[in-house]
Amino acid sequence: MEQQTNQDTEQPVNELPSVQELESRILRLQADMDNMRRRHQREKEDLWEVVAGDFICQLLPTMDSFDRAVKVLPPGDWTQGMVMVHKQLQEFFSRLGLESVDCACTFDPQCHEAVAIDEDSASPENTITAELERGYKLRGRVLRPSKVRVSVGGKNNE
Repeated sequence: MEQQTNQDTEQPVNELPSVQELESRILRLQADMDNMRRRHQREKEDLWEVVAGDFICQLLPTMDSFDRAVKVLPPGDWTQGMVMVHKQLQEFFSRLGLESVDCACTFDPQCHEAVAIDEDSASPENTITAELERGYKLRGRVLRPSKVRVSVGGKNNE
């Protein structure tokens, strides 16, 4: 007696997959597709953050110069326009998720870069006494640490 075969797959007819096996295979393939979509979306978001962070890092020196310029502008109509443009630029960065690093706290090496020490300060040790250059975070990730002067607790240790 000769066994019948499926001409497409050359498998014996009695060894064809059952409906449950086919349904199981379909469910696994659907789950794989869902996982691939989620992974692709996550990779796309990660890539956007890297590109946006690099772009913003390139603009930070310009923003610093704009901050310094706005602080010393003489009163006048044209200076109000400069202040308004500065505010628009800050709002744009804020919408992208950029925020400045908080310096009204103790020194944190993850967010601050100590470039000077303040031995004569009456502040407790590891307290930031001055911000020399503003630091920024993009969605919680530090793009540039704040450059700060830190107290070593000079007057309190004597």
